[in-house]
Amino acid sequence: MPWKKYQLVFKLLSPLHIGYRKVGNLHQTRKYVPGKVLWAALTARLTRMTGKGDSSKGYSDIGKAVANHFRFGYLWPAIFKNNNSTEQSKLEVCYPWSNTDYDYQFLNSYASTALNYDFQSSEEGTLHETEYIAPKTRENQQVYLKGDLWVEETDLPQDLKKWKEALQKIHLGSERNYGWGRVDLISNLQDGIHDSPEIIIKMKKKDKKVHLPAHVFAIVDGKEVNEVVGQVEPLLGWERDNSNSNRVWKLSNPVICYTPGAIVKIDSAFEIDAFGRLKKI
Repeated sequence: MPWKKYQLVFKLLSPLHIGYRKVGNLHQTRKYVPGKVLWAALTARLTRMTGKGDSSKGYSDIGKAVANHFRFGYLWPAIFKNNNSTEQSKLEVCYPWSNTDYDYQFLNSYASTALNYDFQSSEEGTLHETEYIAPKTRENQQVYLKGDLWVEETDLPQDLKKWKEALQKIHLGSERNYGWGRVDLISNLQDGIHDSPEIIIKMKKKDKKVHLPAHVFAIVDGKEVNEVVGQVEPLLGWERDNSNSNRVWKLSNPVICYTPGAIVKIDSAFEIDAFGRLKKI
């Protein structure tokens, strides 16, 4: 079952908030786009394009099909180091662990509050600040999002065949009602073919400056993964409960992972899952 690899480049057109955690009244954003966010965005767009968006079953069925035929890498902010360059090969990905001024260059925040119209004032206790990845850096450089996508096209279901068109119409992250998360796909260049049932990423111990650009499962088959060094977090998020007739949202079960930026202690190989997370093999 061969997988075709595509390089994705999105131009960021508006603020982008990827829910992370709350510190005080600040809603922090992740500094990247996890693969699951891209999976959800593509699933939502394909479901609507196929006319199945009027039922939770439509989203569920297409979501499962997308997970079977796609593997999503994480998207990371990228800029042209040379402002005069337009060649995508010159577009450099920026990682927090290799850029000491990453937060200053790429992150900003927006303060807002709910209003109490009876008293013509703000609603008590609702003032909050939402952090976001800005579409322009502090130095006014355009920000792009760059990452990889693998597609198993051998037996692609009919509902998924317009995935390239769907990627051109997706929105990412939250606060979309305010116009956030708008992106423009400017590249989906095919980069290679992998004749393998799974996508394998290999890392060598000597590559100490090479960091894993995605979450890594810290526990595999009940055993701790000790070959990886990095910070650990419980990875979870909100999901629609399609088994509930009221379509309520619920927190997903937490998965203990090494955060993006981890390194390996020995030569290692990782399998990428449907949401871009890495599993030690």
